[in-house]
Amino acid sequence: MSIVPSRRALQQEASRQPHDPDIHERLARILLAEQDLAALSALQALLDDRFAGHPFTHLVAGHASKARGDVDAALRRYRRALVLQPDSGEALYNLVDLDDTRVSEAEQRHIAELTGRRELSAADRINIHFARARLLERSGSADAAFSHYQAANDLARATLAEHGIRYDAEAAERQLEADLGNWQPDVFEAPLPPSGIDLTPVFVIGLPRSGTTLVEQILASHPQACAGGELTLGPEVEHACRQRLGLGPGDPLPAPADSRLRAELERARERYLDGLFERGLDARWVVDKLPANARIAGFLRLLFPGAPIVHCRRDPRALAWSLYTANFAAHEAWYHDLDAMVGVFRRHNRLLAHWRGVLPPPFTEITYEALVRAPGSRIPELLAACEIPFDPAVLKPEALERPVFTASHAQVRQAIHSNAIARWRPHERHLGQFDPQ
Repeated sequence: MSIVPSRRALQQEASRQPHDPDIHERLARILLAEQDLAALSALQALLDDRFAGHPFTHLVAGHASKARGDVDAALRRYRRALVLQPDSGEALYNLVDLDDTRVSEAEQRHIAELTGRRELSAADRINIHFARARLLERSGSADAAFSHYQAANDLARATLAEHGIRYDAEAAERQLEADLGNWQPDVFEAPLPPSGIDLTPVFVIGLPRSGTTLVEQILASHPQACAGGELTLGPEVEHACRQRLGLGPGDPLPAPADSRLRAELERARERYLDGLFERGLDARWVVDKLPANARIAGFLRLLFPGAPIVHCRRDPRALAWSLYTANFAAHEAWYHDLDAMVGVFRRHNRLLAHWRGVLPPPFTEITYEALVRAPGSRIPELLAACEIPFDPAVLKPEALERPVFTASHAQVRQAIHSNAIARWRPHERHLGQFDPQ
């Protein structure tokens, strides 16, 4: 098993070997993964000074500019990377993903030519197939677009399998059955006392691409709120708590009044809040938008009895298509398999139906289609359900300036629109297994 060096270890290596481009590239990509744009900006000056002739210097700068919403700067950097490495799938895909209307005809022809180059690395071929598919979809060539999306996803799934990453549906089913049995109303009978801190997390959950980033952007537009992004704090403190209690992921927690459990929950809550403060997230409401928090919603309710939990829903056909056509940098194998998605969606729906029945409030749900069709009425309803006072700023979430690292980076910077609702329809024959909710 390979060991991924930590940020600190790579920083130390970069100091010892200041002219090694590989070490600096790995460090830059870790900073991107950690969404630390401040540290990345400091490193970028060094990269431009020492490694201006390396494509990764410009790719990293392009990704940072993309997260900030600076499209022109990102385009310049990606094109500079292409001068240095003309067959860079990473640069070509990001050109298309950034703004497919600004990809030149020559660049489009180059992408088409590269789709037949089997000698390229798997990563480059995946990116190039996704780029070609996106361009074909925009032009209305639905069948040709699907063939390239399928090629990209098949190759991505095979690449993950080579690294031992596969989706285990049986393990997911066992975990679901354990959760359904372990989390019953009596677990919540003895809530923790208030933390004493005037900060309330708002947990936005749902399957990826269900509208969680849009809901996060709306809530974070409130002058008394801020966005945490896809924080991993919840799963981290839940895992640590179970370890200290000697429990596995499928084991039930001790009785609610158990003194040891309460002490560990207090410790977990303190660690979670410390993690927010360490990230500079200090507001009346902090939005924690991690889709995977859906599985530990019961644990989060134990830590924060008064914290709103918002579940985002979306037409499963639109959701499946959005997932299948998104080129995620970090992902699970089922993202690349429409048949596997069916089982994932069904298990998710069973779990959320369970949470609806057992979780104490505040718990609310919002449907993506309803939200984008009528934001003027749905947004105030959302805030009221979260017990957050209304502010007009939430009606213009596109005005909020903040880095966005998810696949929704472009959408959240536009006024709310319903253009994506029917994007799946030209590909309906490939999505028949997804029953409308």
